[in-house]
Amino acid sequence: MRNEILKILRDKAPEPVSGEELARTLGITRTAIWKHIQVLKEEGYGIEAFTKKGYVLTSVPDKLLPSEIGDKLHTRFLGRHICYEESVVSSNEVLKKLAEQGAADGTVCVAEEQTGGKGRLRRGWFSPKGKGLWFSVLLKPSFLPQEAPKMTLLAAVAVVQAIREVCGVEAQIK
Repeated sequence: MRNEILKILRDKAPEPVSGEELARTLGITRTAIWKHIQVLKEEGYGIEAFTKKGYVLTSVPDKLLPSEIGDKLHTRFLGRHICYEESVVSSNEVLKKLAEQGAADGTVCVAEEQTGGKGRLRRGWFSPKGKGLWFSVLLKPSFLPQEAPKMTLLAAVAVVQAIREVCGVEAQIK
């Protein structure tokens, strides 16, 4: 429901949207709208309320929230399910547990920080809060496990290309 409220506020910004209009559009009460707005504010969204006019989205948090990621994805399955955590020992470990519980192919676990992330050969991975993109992706490929290392190279090439195209930054593979 909060994602729907955010979408409406984004679409109408900078014009206000009345609580009554939101309630009518979403089929819930104005009180429920107010409660959802309060939660969004707690998550860091800047939402101003103007008497007799409505709500205006004024800013979004600088976080990797599912509502900020999912709406901008144009993928078939990657990121259709997003697990968000403020802090985890390892996004990979969280995703392993989700996989054991039947998480879908393409599920992404995003964290603002990892306190015990590991890279190749189990080397420690420094991933401080707000200083990078810390995530893991659950893939269920149809090829044999011994062919999995190819995925690392393919993923690295795709990330470099995306950074170059979207950000205009010259990126390279280490």
